[in-house]
Amino acid sequence: MKAMVMTAFGDPKVLEMQDLPDPTPGDHDLLIKVLATAVNPVDCKTRQAPRWGDRHPPMILGFDVCGEVVETGSDVQTFAVGDTVFASPNIIRDGANAEFVCVDARTAAIAPSSLTPAESAALPLASLTAWESLHEHGSLQADHTVLIHAGAGGVGHIAIQLAKAAGARVLTTAGYDDSIQLCTDLHADHVINYRSENVLDRVMELTDGKGCELVLDTVGGEVFNQSIACLRHFGSLVTIVPGVPGDTINDLFAKCASIHFEFMGCRTMNNIDLDGQADILKQVAAAADTGTLRPHISKTYSLDQLPEAHTQQESGRTRGKLSVTVG
Repeated sequence: MKAMVMTAFGDPKVLEMQDLPDPTPGDHDLLIKVLATAVNPVDCKTRQAPRWGDRHPPMILGFDVCGEVVETGSDVQTFAVGDTVFASPNIIRDGANAEFVCVDARTAAIAPSSLTPAESAALPLASLTAWESLHEHGSLQADHTVLIHAGAGGVGHIAIQLAKAAGARVLTTAGYDDSIQLCTDLHADHVINYRSENVLDRVMELTDGKGCELVLDTVGGEVFNQSIACLRHFGSLVTIVPGVPGDTINDLFAKCASIHFEFMGCRTMNNIDLDGQADILKQVAAAADTGTLRPHISKTYSLDQLPEAHTQQESGRTRGKLSVTVG
């Protein structure tokens, strides 16, 4: 098979197209002919430096996939050859930047029938992250006000749609005209321009000085500290960014608030509750097919253009997701 291989740690130039043997599915695996994949920040971070213990190059990245099942493992009973599925490949196994990939069947779901493969491939990692953040960690309710930082980003633009579908009031942040427009188009109730407005002051104005029941931090650093300040008493802060600063974390104590760390790769890396991912993706597919959820794709690349896609992802100016067609 053709595969874009990460040959060393470094910049996008370390990505090289190679011919490799097709992967062999394990007992619980689906062997998927990749139709499309997508780029996420974790791809770039994994490429830049050692991140996952003993895992070293060469390796294949790509932690979103939509494709056709061409072979099933001996223990797989939920899918058949010919099914079109979508999933987020295990971060510590080879991913979908190739013509074929193996994915544990317990983490996959039938792809949305209303979306193209490129659109379906833009959903798994971001929607799993957003869903787990809002519903599993944040216990989002219809009467909640939620603040979603970077609402035009890959996770952010999915989180806006999921929160609105749950009936919540959504505040979000963006800093450029096209990003603000995307958040508006997704029906965020209030879009705060962090480049021209004081986010904390605006949040307090919009919540009558109480703050938000739930804050989703997709940025980290100073935004994490700001998120604590935007949180109301007994609220929940969910961050998807590791390495949080500790200088204001004790402010959560005074608010009797909780903090949650969201890492969607935890289930697959540790072989825990794998069916939970499939259950989420089934609900995501249903939301897509009813028109409640739609991924925004800024640009679609071919597999041989993957280094260019990585460069764009690292620019910090990508709205929504970058898809990659394969085959």
